[in-house]
Amino acid sequence: MSYTFSRRDFMKYTALTAVAVASAGMFTGCSGNPNQPTAVFNNADASVTFGGTSGGFLGIGASHDKHTLLVDGTSYNGTTLTCAFAHTPVTEGTSSASKYYRIRVDTEDGTKYYVGGDESGTVKVKALYEASPIEIGKNSTLPFKNTVTVTGLDTTGATAVYIQYFPRHNALNNDTDSYSDVFATWNITSLFNL
Repeated sequence: MSYTFSRRDFMKYTALTAVAVASAGMFTGCSGNPNQPTAVFNNADASVTFGGTSGGFLGIGASHDKHTLLVDGTSYNGTTLTCAFAHTPVTEGTSSASKYYRIRVDTEDGTKYYVGGDESGTVKVKALYEASPIEIGKNSTLPFKNTVTVTGLDTTGATAVYIQYFPRHNALNNDTDSYSDVFATWNITSLFNL
């Protein structure tokens, strides 16, 4: 017994397959957290996008918050870590101030964090341009360029080094609504001789 596959059957199954593939694309963030994108920096620009979109229908034609760690301007010379970023924010309230960046150093003994804006310790994390939230995207050319410098970083015994960016710590006009679980992470271990 044989089955004849007609042109109509072919078209029907092709359409169903296209719908299935398109639908699967809607769930691409399910295996990882779209609010905590990661990238590995290894002598090439490393971009991340956050899960939220602005405009569009089901993400089609929408703009994503994109943050790129650039090869040009990113280096570590043994004393100073310099990270050059290009950022296209789509959320009002996004900032580039030092306190929105954090260095994470993993060691065999645990993890150490160095937060930008905290000048009390030996490690200094400083953004070149301390833009207020309203300035980014409103009064600047996009992508917004910013350079973060880190001095005093001790990587003795480190197994991995990361730079993290928190686009917004709290909702606009609501300090109790925390967004500290939304952040981007770039693995920058390749810059160090570990």
